[in-house]
Amino acid sequence: MFRNRAVELETLNRVLTSPRSELLIMYGRRGVGKSALLEEAVARTGLRHVFYRATRRTLPLQMEELTDAAREAFPDTFVGQPFSSFSVFLKFLAHQASAQDAPVVAVIDELPYLSEGDRGLLTVLQHWWDDNKLRRNLKLFLAGSYTAFMERQVLDVNAPLYNRRTAAMKLEPMDYAGAGLFFPKYAAAEKMQAYAILGGMPSYLEQFDPAVSIAENVKSTILRQNTYLSEEPDWLLLQNLRKDTVYGSILRAIAHGERKPTDIARAIGRDSAQDIGAALDNLRGLGLVVREVPVTETRQSRSRNSLYWIDDGYIDFWYRFVDPSRSLVARGLGERLWTQSIEPNLQHYASRPAFERACRQFLWRELGADNLPADLDIANIGTWWGSGDREIDIVCVDAANKVLLVGECKWTNSPMDISDYASVVADIDRAGADLGVEASKLGTAAGPWIALFSRSGFDPRLADLAAAQDPSRLLLFSLDDMYAV
Repeated sequence: MFRNRAVELETLNRVLTSPRSELLIMYGRRGVGKSALLEEAVARTGLRHVFYRATRRTLPLQMEELTDAAREAFPDTFVGQPFSSFSVFLKFLAHQASAQDAPVVAVIDELPYLSEGDRGLLTVLQHWWDDNKLRRNLKLFLAGSYTAFMERQVLDVNAPLYNRRTAAMKLEPMDYAGAGLFFPKYAAAEKMQAYAILGGMPSYLEQFDPAVSIAENVKSTILRQNTYLSEEPDWLLLQNLRKDTVYGSILRAIAHGERKPTDIARAIGRDSAQDIGAALDNLRGLGLVVREVPVTETRQSRSRNSLYWIDDGYIDFWYRFVDPSRSLVARGLGERLWTQSIEPNLQHYASRPAFERACRQFLWRELGADNLPADLDIANIGTWWGSGDREIDIVCVDAANKVLLVGECKWTNSPMDISDYASVVADIDRAGADLGVEASKLGTAAGPWIALFSRSGFDPRLADLAAAQDPSRLLLFSLDDMYAV
């Protein structure tokens, strides 16, 4: 079953039904759902299409496979020997497009592999695309999982296809709400726990059986050898980084709470942050690690407050709980690992960063739906921290970097109450100078809104305060609210 991606499907439908030829570039991590999305979008139109997924093979073998894909799409008109080159394939497409009343679609998936076999492929495509007479009625989609290649060799200003593309789409992992669609019978808290464990990669989410509990899913798909999820972390490093030991060591250090480059370096036995700078950049390029700065500093070219997090929920979970205890899994003792390590810590683990990220994602969703107060002209949503271990879970700013909303997220078994609200007000007061917020304006139209997110709801007195609106300027969001979007 195909889930979510409504916005992306709408974009692709516009491309597929437009009256002109289109060249769309799509990229994103392996397993994020590029192929499934393209197949779904094309299938909904009913258009004839060539769908070719490139492999790490020699060029002649790839041309044979591409020929087979073309023959399958056009069995009634295909004649001749296998394509001798990609340019011959393009000529075939041009001929088919000119002969069809409807558009002809061609999808080249994993473009970097095909380009490895034919170094001049992108230049050939550039020249061919520039010849408008040859590409009437054609929709060409180029997709790739190697993000760095797609950004530098395909989308960069110096790349052959620069200014030729008619659209580009970076496919990101699903957010918490999209991930929740994989588990329709789970309660809201269970959906969030599943998101904390698996993140938003569709290829990971579909490994869990929505008919059984989280505990049973973890035991059967993660804490057992030779499953997709148990092999995926090592496979990622083997495929992209030749399994250099420094990368796995960095991921494990970050998963265990090391955030600053110097601390990460020391945790893995290196002398300084410079020793791991290139490795961190590579992990960021693969979408495995994200560098965060306080939201009020995102416009600065440099920040000394940068922290590193694992950006893939499942990889974070695996390095936090499974990697240190591989021997238990190898001996078939996954049940013990679940009982002794994962289950007692799962709720604390779910609270950060997964729940906090989900709360920020919710605000973006609500902003797009115009369900937030009208004066919240939000341009960026992030988090904030400063000296003295001061932290604020959510800070929203406008285009001028003015703070519009401050939020706190509580993943606890008890409802949030007036004391939690007072704590947030105190945090804003202490950070007021850094945030540009005057404490005297809190609760007035000139001050920021305050948003509280709670797993277990809210005390009636706090709900009454929020219902009063001004001067409180307080917003309350439960888990049920978050999954009602």
